Amino acid sequence: MGIFDRIILSIYTLLLALLSLGVVLLSVRLISLEWVWTGILHINGRWEAGLLGMVFFLVSLRLLLAGIRTRRIKDTIVHHTDMGDVHISLEAIKNLVEKTARHTRGVRGVKVRVNHHDGQGLKVVLKAVISPENNVPNVSEELQKKVHEYIKNTVGVQLVDVQIIVENISNDFKSKQRVE
Repeated sequence: MGIFDRIILSIYTLLLALLSLGVVLLSVRLISLEWVWTGILHINGRWEAGLLGMVFFLVSLRLLLAGIRTRRIKDTIVHHTDMGDVHISLEAIKNLVEKTARHTRGVRGVKVRVNHHDGQGLKVVLKAVISPENNVPNVSEELQKKVHEYIKNTVGVQLVDVQIIVENISNDFKSKQRVE
């Protein structure tokens, strides 16, 4: 439930608490029924009362649907175990791939994208910056093997495709600029 729904729920609960208090006061005869009945008779035929009733009805409907709606965990891989389901986010897999790629000799920088296709499996796309001292096809092949094996052993998921895109061959490290 989002923050907007929580605010509406708080106001709605407060108004229902006041209405409940009124019913309690009626039941113990601290408020006379004639006074309430006179107030209700003045509402008859007023469009403002109808509008207020419609707003309450719509708010009730929205809160009911917000409470019923289930949160779907998106962008995850689900492992079913005896004790329940384990959801592994694609962001976690992306971080594992980045870690593996950065520890591969000859890779200067890497950007990772992980896609999950239902029924097909995971596809990993790496955009890498390779150092010029190394053989690019050998580094790419080693990177593919390392990523494939690491994800298979760590997460337990078979990767369908590990695609390497060599964006640049550079010896420069990107340094963070200091703010002084």
